[in-house]
Amino acid sequence: MSVYTSVSDREFSEILKSYNLGNFISAQGIQAGIENTNYFLTTSQGEYVFTLFEKINQQELGFYISLLQELSQADISCPQPQVDINDCSINEIKSKPFTLVSRLKGKNLTSANIEQCKAIAIELAKLHTLLFSATHSANNLLPNRRGKAWREETAKNLMAHVSAYEANLISSEIKFYQSFDDSNLPRGIIHADLFKDNALFENDRLSGIIDFYDACYDTYLYDMAITVNAWCIDENKKLNEPVVNAFLKSYQSIRPLTEPEAQAWPIMLRMAAMRFWLSRLEDSFSSNNLTPTQDTLTHSKNPMEYQKILEHHIKSAVD
Repeated sequence: MSVYTSVSDREFSEILKSYNLGNFISAQGIQAGIENTNYFLTTSQGEYVFTLFEKINQQELGFYISLLQELSQADISCPQPQVDINDCSINEIKSKPFTLVSRLKGKNLTSANIEQCKAIAIELAKLHTLLFSATHSANNLLPNRRGKAWREETAKNLMAHVSAYEANLISSEIKFYQSFDDSNLPRGIIHADLFKDNALFENDRLSGIIDFYDACYDTYLYDMAITVNAWCIDENKKLNEPVVNAFLKSYQSIRPLTEPEAQAWPIMLRMAAMRFWLSRLEDSFSSNNLTPTQDTLTHSKNPMEYQKILEHHIKSAVD
């Protein structure tokens, strides 16, 4: 979440005229995440999150809204899409789609303790055991847009911009993944971006998961690896083994891993780290070319963090 396209108070007041959500009181830009424009919106009736989508098209967004609605019906705590007076949950401003969803209670974590990691593991496992109406066609409707093809294309595009060491690391990892076959791993709809800033807590109690706009059809193990890399890493960017073990035990109390998943776990940790290293490198080079008209309330995450995580995973495989 971030602000790339400014929306004025007057524009918010106009938007709210099409909703039964009360009168505009205030809007505050959210400086977190890296893809969409987000504001906390306060009205006379409550608090909401306004998201203006910079990259997602209307068809993809329609799937995400349906997903949020199904998640809520399945007792997964997540934002509730709000509809306007015409019963539409997706509208447009400045030639870009936007949504309004309920704002959940709780706060993002900057660091997570073992109880919080166990709580997020259980909620992730619950998500992975749900049967969605779109699940059987989601592999066609919503493939992972940052899967194998994206990984290889992005790696190729970055080669001229990174150091010789980084280029060698990228190319060796891409080559390593080519022999990996994940076709026998369980899959379905995954969150694909479950970082600490996409979960809300009240002390140790998980109050909700947010930002499902990277959700896609892929392996559950990949979703687990993304989450473990984000939640169970120590200050040296190494796996905190007691926390990882607690995460895995809690997750498997809901959905036990298959034998192929257990065997694929080390490489999946590497692939998940590689995905975010590449995307952060890509974003860091893009941010150097921002036009002067773009809003300054943006948040680009440090690629080095995930390079170190990846390096530690590689070293662990050798040791």
